[in-house]
This record gives sequence, structure tokens and C-alpha cells, in this order.
Amino acid sequence: MTPAPLGEVRASTLRFASVAAGTRIAAMLAMTACAAPPDAIPVDAEAHRAGVQRFHDARVAELAAPDSWLSLIGLFWLQEGEITLGADSASDVVLPGDKAPPRLGRVVRSGSEVRFVAEPGVRVTSGVDSTLALSAGSGAFPPDVSGDPVINDEALGSAGPGKSIVHRHGPLNWVLMTSGDEMALRVRDNESPNYDRFHGIDRYPISTEWRVTARWVPQEKGILVPDVVGRASEAVSPAFLEFWIGGERHTLDVTGAPGAERYMMVFADATSGRGTYGAGRYVWFDAPDEQGRVVLDFNMAYNPPCVWTGYAVCPLPSRDNRLAVAVEAGEKDWTH
Repeated sequence: MTPAPLGEVRASTLRFASVAAGTRIAAMLAMTACAAPPDAIPVDAEAHRAGVQRFHDARVAELAAPDSWLSLIGLFWLQEGEITLGADSASDVVLPGDKAPPRLGRVVRSGSEVRFVAEPGVRVTSGVDSTLALSAGSGAFPPDVSGDPVINDEALGSAGPGKSIVHRHGPLNWVLMTSGDEMALRVRDNESPNYDRFHGIDRYPISTEWRVTARWVPQEKGILVPDVVGRASEAVSPAFLEFWIGGERHTLDVTGAPGAERYMMVFADATSGRGTYGAGRYVWFDAPDEQGRVVLDFNMAYNPPCVWTGYAVCPLPSRDNRLAVAVEAGEKDWTH
């Protein structure tokens, strides 16, 4: 994937810098007025510990399950035309020789349609996959493939909100990923050596000190969200979170639709690359309460898919979502 030209990124930055300047000035004035942390949202320490532990256990279970991020063995961007799949070294997508025939089939892209055509005599089944679209902490959902029909020629793509058509051949399977106008084939192997190397997720001790009450401050700010393949997408931030750690004030920009029930934050901090994943971590939080308060629980900070596989496309922290403080909470980097 070719990164966006620097001129495009700079032009986009300038364009977004001019979004709703008056709104941002008002937000800055409000920020200045809020010189103290909001009243803390209370929590029972034992209930909090149990909730974080449930989240952690679910994270371990979902990664250890079939079709998880640990199973990815390839990401192949699709152009017009066809690519071949098989164990033959001449294939465009070379599959493990002990799990695939020399010629398994071909993937054909024509505009926005992508089809898989199986090689005659090769058994490929079709099912519905949602594993990679599930929210972190959803737990393990081993697929039931017992009723999946055999197919010879079928379109790949969506099977409904958050679901994809998946084709399987033994432990191998593949789904279509779309990103704007771009499409890619994700290939997985449920016998990947990554499963043998996975022995849980290292994390910091659970502590209510890292369950922070933040203030939701509305804004309309244009930001660029980079990703690991060098692209940068444009987004509008409806608010920033204002909070205090060790007596020092910090802020993080929120992305997502105004009025959503939950938001995901991408952030980096002083532990990034020094114990936690260098490209940052994610954390979910609920919409603000009637007083404009948000619980930002860094105990629930978790690794992006790119920690577990080199075949994921992960958003990175935006420029203003890099904290100077060391957030010693949540998941640590994976050492393997």
C-alpha cells in the first residue's frame, strides 16, 4: 500500500484545521474555565476488579478460539482481474502445502464484486463469519461449520451488519475485507503456529486509580487518523475528554458519531514501545452522563489486532492522542 503523498496529507491537515474554528475557540474557553477535575463517578472496588477480570478472560478466550487474529496468515489487496490460490509456488496466494491442493481456486474481482471459484474437485464450503468484527472482550465463539454447504462459485462480501461470507477448506479459510474503495482477501489458518505461541495476555495489575472520571467537552475539530499501512483518513471529533492523572491535566480527542452509546479511543502514552505496544492501544467508554462525565478505565486498555498479526490494518493514535504520562494499566505488548 502506497502512503498518501505528503502534499495530500498537508493539504488535508490544513483543510481540517479550518473546520469550525469558532466552535473550537469556544471549547478552549470552556476548557480554561474547567480548572479542576469533575466529581468522580464512584465504583465498588471488588465489583470493578471482577468486571476487569471478566473482560481480560474474554479477551484471552477470543484470541485462543478458531478464526481469531492469531489465525491470520495473509492479507492480499485485490485489483481488477483474478488471483489464484493454492499450494503451487506459482499461485498468487501460496497456501501451506500440507493443507491445500496445488490449485485450490481463484478469486475474481470485477468492480465492486468479488467471487471465489473453486478448482474442480476441490471441496470448499461457505458460511457466515463475524469473529474479526466482534468488539474486544466478546469472548470465544467457535464456529459451527457442520451445516455449511459446499460451493463451486460464490460471491464474497457482507452477510449482514458485522458479518462476512467465509469460505473454508480444512483449517484454511478466507474472507473479504473492504476499506473505502479498496478490497483485500484475509486468509486464515486455524492451525497457525501463533496459537502454540499464545499463552495469555500480560497486563498491569488492576487498580481503581486508573479508572478515571473524565469531562466530556464538546468540540468540532477535524483530525487525521493514520493507520499502519501509511494512509490517513479524515474524521471530525465531536468532543475531547479532559481528565487528571497525578494532579496533571490531560486531554484526548474523541472520534465517532455524536450521540453514540459507546466510543473507542486510540491512544499512545509513555509506555508505548516500553512495555506496551509501540503503536498505541485502544479503550472503549460509554457516552457521558447528565453531568457530562465519562468513565475512562485504562484497566480495560487493550492491544490492537496488529499486536497479534502482521496482516491487520489498524488505526494509529492521532497527533493529539499521545499522552506524556505512563499509563501503567491494561494490556502489555505480546512477547513471542
